Amino acid sequence: MPLVSSFRVFTLFGKRSSALCAAATLVLSVLVTAGFAGAPAAAAAERGASVPFVEQEAEDAATNATVIGPDRTARTLAGEASGRKAVTLDGQGKYVEFTLSAAADSLDVRYSLPDNAEGTGIDGALSVYIDGKHARDLDLTSRYSWYYGSYPFTNDPAQGKGHHFYDETRALFDTSYPAGTKIRLQADAGDSSTATIDLADFEQVGPAAKQPEGSLSVTDFGATTGDTSDDAPAFDDAVAAAHRQGKEVWIPAGTFTLGHHITVDQVTLRGAGPWYSVLSGPRAGVFGKGEPASCGTSTYPGNPAVPGSSTGVTLSGFAIIGEVDARVDCDQSNAVGGALGGDSVVQNLWLQHTKVGLWLDGPFDGLTVRGNRILDQTADGLNLHQGISNALVTNNFLRNTGDDGLAMWSEKDADHDNTFSFNTVTLPILANNIAIYGGKDNTVSDNVVADNQDEGGGLHVANRFTAVPLAGTTTIARNTAIRTGVLDSNWQFGVGALWFDGRDSAITGRIDVTDNDLLDNNYEAIQFIDSATGDVHFDGLRITGAGTFAWQLQAKPGGSVKDVVATGIGRAGQYNCLGPDALDGLADQGGNSGWTSTYCGEWPDPVYPAAQTHPREIAGR
Repeated sequence: MPLVSSFRVFTLFGKRSSALCAAATLVLSVLVTAGFAGAPAAAAAERGASVPFVEQEAEDAATNATVIGPDRTARTLAGEASGRKAVTLDGQGKYVEFTLSAAADSLDVRYSLPDNAEGTGIDGALSVYIDGKHARDLDLTSRYSWYYGSYPFTNDPAQGKGHHFYDETRALFDTSYPAGTKIRLQADAGDSSTATIDLADFEQVGPAAKQPEGSLSVTDFGATTGDTSDDAPAFDDAVAAAHRQGKEVWIPAGTFTLGHHITVDQVTLRGAGPWYSVLSGPRAGVFGKGEPASCGTSTYPGNPAVPGSSTGVTLSGFAIIGEVDARVDCDQSNAVGGALGGDSVVQNLWLQHTKVGLWLDGPFDGLTVRGNRILDQTADGLNLHQGISNALVTNNFLRNTGDDGLAMWSEKDADHDNTFSFNTVTLPILANNIAIYGGKDNTVSDNVVADNQDEGGGLHVANRFTAVPLAGTTTIARNTAIRTGVLDSNWQFGVGALWFDGRDSAITGRIDVTDNDLLDNNYEAIQFIDSATGDVHFDGLRITGAGTFAWQLQAKPGGSVKDVVATGIGRAGQYNCLGPDALDGLADQGGNSGWTSTYCGEWPDPVYPAAQTHPREIAGR
């Protein structure tokens, strides 16, 4: 398939902003290609992941239903939607109709259904029409959405504060349809009476890959597709045999049920493609050695934990779609976990409905995670946890995680010399799009992040959670954050799109912040809080729209500042109750503008262009 470009021009609540259009080369959907896993990182002028699909927003499609939003209020359907707008089909005959801009043979829909009174979810459906003819029904459920209360959340509606409303479902068509084809999602008789559609991704998937010559198929060891029998023992046997014989493990097209995680070391697991080969079930997951104990047990039933670190592992070309419908932090119900070092590679996977897409426990060295889709998690998308080094996490697409999208957490041992690059991270329902908690010499570069929801911002650097304090040089370069930073539901003041927090101790390691863009910030663009951040250097930072401030100074920074330009600031250039010397520690190297005015007082409501209002109180409080 030839290269197809798909670009989105970002808007302020649907109204085109000239300042944002000036930054239109910094886009959320970039270079759509057919080779997600194998595609090169986006070109130097691009940021974010190179993906094989074209994303279309429901509010931009043809519809006779109700467009909701724009609204930045947390715990609302519009507030949790991409771009803070969606479409609610609120009766029979209501529809959203997309027009294909490129050939496609599949769709993936982000949607929301109501919960039931017990918090266990309801099932539903919508009818799919292609060029006016009914093609199939699309099954929906709210089983994997709707969480309540406070961290770590429950499924009990009595706790109130409902959130995490959306889920995704996908369908592969029998044939490919050309550009211009109309794909309609409609509520017919017997379908869901109320469904909200946020967006749809359209992809040309193509045929399933063929089994590599000389590989060992899991079906040769007793695994069976399309039933509920536990295939994990057959996978274990296939992995052991492949390891002995120096061969690959083949996962053919079909859905396999796993009753325990599969432990791998010096072996390749390859599937027919993430739309074809699917691992599902209550313990769907593939782990390296060193899998932590789960909820007070010493091992998983049927799968003893193996100490040490796995090396030389490749996981490629399949989906792990679990059955995790509640967040239990002591349960290692993750898609990929353990220790995967020694030049291991995780690529072209579709990870959905697990607790964390990849929760990796060090110490270990050498891992590449590239070209994966991580969707609808109850906690983090990916976490490099303690002592992981020389890991490259690149060209991944993440949406609707329940905690940080991408994180490095240096608990006990420092993560060091790792890179998060060319990723797209949208809609983390809690915490940050990308976070670095302690560690040394780590890099976050060329990413696009958008629409985080509560208790976090777009890009976060911190000494928190008892992490090994930051040291060496942390690099934050060429990233774009859109509509990030939120009204924190605990603090009841804004969190920055880019924020620094010396919660456990002052941040003394060097931080280089180079050539970044903070667009349409919900509250302040930059925040310093708790202990001082003493060695941070800004060089080229464009703040284009902020509801409150360019800088929110709740701790004093030190370092330097150059070419930091703010436009479209709602309240004042600086929130500063620390005194006139609060920014004296940042050496002025010139080229700065738009943020000299100051404010100190009660936290103000944000002000947005076009007289947009933004309720301060969170819905349902």
